[in-house]
Amino acid sequence: MKNFLISMLAVLSLSCTNDFTREDSISNFKKKNAHTKKNAGLNPENTANAYDIAGKIHNDLLDAYLSGNFSDHTINAVSSKIDSISFLNSDFQNLPSYYPANFQEIQEMVDFPEIQLEQIIANSSMSMASKNCLSEFMSSAALWQNSDYEAVHPSIISFEAIVTNNQQFTAEEKRIILTSSAITRYSLYYASKRKDKDWETSVGNRVGAVQGALSNSATAITRSLLAGILSRNTTE
Repeated sequence: MKNFLISMLAVLSLSCTNDFTREDSISNFKKKNAHTKKNAGLNPENTANAYDIAGKIHNDLLDAYLSGNFSDHTINAVSSKIDSISFLNSDFQNLPSYYPANFQEIQEMVDFPEIQLEQIIANSSMSMASKNCLSEFMSSAALWQNSDYEAVHPSIISFEAIVTNNQQFTAEEKRIILTSSAITRYSLYYASKRKDKDWETSVGNRVGAVQGALSNSATAITRSLLAGILSRNTTE
């Protein structure tokens, strides 16, 4: 599994940079994984990602919601609960205001997550290179949910370093990708920590994160939570 992850992330890196050859990418990932895994442990944090706080807040709000054992299943009810919980989180309140969700779009994310993810990325204003990078990352995330988090975490950190150092991506493109990856990284950790198979297999939260990240971190968090919780509820 470890070699599979290294090879997969090496291929992924090729879609996010033209500075490495395939062989260089695999070598770099082996070195970074060996070093990072030794020190990471079960901790989702990556302080080198300037948008890491989005992932942390996501997990804090998700934990608060699930701990409440709410039985809401409608989009409006779940959205209201998320709003109430968000209002009590000081870190979230320090972020720029989020944009209200379009409930029809959220429902489409829940019903057709893969199609919506593809369309959201394709219709964004990002460059083709950054679109391909984000798309490949999200495709890889679907496989990571079946892997040990101890192996996944350093691989995502390596990916984020490549995005951060990519001189072709604009600051806005990096913000979108790194916000999406931070929420994905924390979400995978949450699923691993809670052993919550329903959340682990929920694609909706990652689709919501990407759509929301096109606006700002607060919107990425709330869209991810809303789509993820609704997706989880449909499997219960």
